[in-house]
Order: sequence, then C-alpha cells, then structure tokens
Amino acid sequence: MTITINLLDDSTRPKAPRIEGATHAQRLQGRRLAMIHEMHLRQMGQVRQAMEHVAAGEKGAGEELGQALSALDMRHNYRAFGNICGQECGMLTAHHTIEDRYIFPALAEQGSEGLRKVVERLMAEHEIIHQLIERMEEAAVDAMNEPGPTTFAPLREAFEALERFVVSHFGYEQEELEEALGYHQIDM
Repeated sequence: MTITINLLDDSTRPKAPRIEGATHAQRLQGRRLAMIHEMHLRQMGQVRQAMEHVAAGEKGAGEELGQALSALDMRHNYRAFGNICGQECGMLTAHHTIEDRYIFPALAEQGSEGLRKVVERLMAEHEIIHQLIERMEEAAVDAMNEPGPTTFAPLREAFEALERFVVSHFGYEQEELEEALGYHQIDM
C-alpha cells in the first residue's frame, strides 16, 4: 500500500482566524485537547520503546543457538509489540472518530469560514492517519506471523511514518483549535 504524505506541509495548512474576545479561561479550556494528545504521544512512545526492544533482539541474534533461543523471545516480543501497537491504534481511531463526528461538526457550525477550512483539513489528515494505521496493522500482522528483519523493516517504516504524521497533526490541531474549542464551549 503506497500512501502519499503531502499534507505535512505547513504552508498548505489553513490557519484559523484569531477570535476577538476569546478569554484566557477559554484558551485554557481549549488546551485540554493538548492533554489528550499528550496521552496518545506517551503511548506512541511506549510503542516506539517496544519496537526498539524488538530491534535490539534481532541485532543480538548472531549464532544459530542464540538465534533459536532469541526466536522464542522475539516471537513473544513481536506479539507484545503488536498488542501495544494495536491498543494505541484503537484509541487513536476512537479519538479521531469523536472529533470527526462531534467536535468538528460543532466547530464548523459555530465557527467562521476560516475555521471550517481548518476543520476540513483536519478531517482530511485523519483519513491519512487511518490509512497509515491500516498499513501499520498489516505490517504488524506480517511481523507477528513471521518474526524477523524482513517483516520488521516495513513495520518500523510504517510506525515511523504514522508517528511523524501524528506529531505534526496534533501540533497543527492544537494550535488552530485552542481558542475555538473554549470560545464555542466544545466539551472534550
């Protein structure tokens, strides 16, 4: 599956107009989104640690007996990685579903044309993120079924693409929606 990741270019991302009269308290309410994102980023960090653990096990398997013993651990490590990864992918999908079904429509309805353009872009980015999640899930299944460097490399590549995109997306979303979430009293 080939996914073009061209939405990361900040110069193509619409900017939400600043909201005159937005209070400090409203901006603080809007920052709750950043706390939710921080939880996801911590969990992605755990996925990265598990991936590094798997990679370290692959590098340490040099001789035949070592490889045989390592393969047992490696299979367990791949399964553990798949479980951790699957949990975060599920939670990230749920987070975006809530945004797409409830938060973004409310913002688009109450906000300006500029805010609607931001919401449209964020929803388009969610589609790319979900394609990346699917790509990573497919690679994880392959790696769990046949642990080894050949299947691990595409898994690592898929995770790194997802992580890079999610970090950029979260930053953009937080920056552009902070005022609007609090001002329009959108519950998180």
